[in-house]
Amino acid sequence: MSAQAAGAMLDKAPDKAAAELERVQRLAGEALSELRAVIVELRPAELDRHGLSETLRKHVRLLDRLHPAVVTFECAELPPLGSPVEVAVLRVAQEALHNALRHSRAETVSVRLSYAGGRLELVVRDDGDGFEQAESRGLGLASMRDRAEAVGGELSVESVPGIGTTVRVEVSV
Repeated sequence: MSAQAAGAMLDKAPDKAAAELERVQRLAGEALSELRAVIVELRPAELDRHGLSETLRKHVRLLDRLHPAVVTFECAELPPLGSPVEVAVLRVAQEALHNALRHSRAETVSVRLSYAGGRLELVVRDDGDGFEQAESRGLGLASMRDRAEAVGGELSVESVPGIGTTVRVEVSV
């Protein structure tokens, strides 16, 4: 309703319209924060039924069909994983895939899950545009880092403009 009001005021009262638009932006930001908090708390039912590797495999297969980029998945044998680790790694993978497919103009995106020496590693790599990390203002990187750290993991992001991006999460399990 505030957005409609701002649209109606645009010609006759641009200052009031601008104030209404600021209010709409603030409300949208609050709603987004609340929605993200709810999503963080949800454990996807697929994880309960299929575990991390199969859930991620299905997700990658779907994205490969829906996007022009070739999206691949590779997974080694994994040990049993705790629920918090599965959720965190899945959510990081989803965010990294979303970023690669939406922003990077990548032709290929690969996802690899591996386990060695008591450490689970997720690597999402794309051959897209890359970005300057210092200029990144999105919530995606912060969200991925928070998720990794919440389960005792570490997130690293390597990105080279014009070359691509690699997102890596390592968690001791």
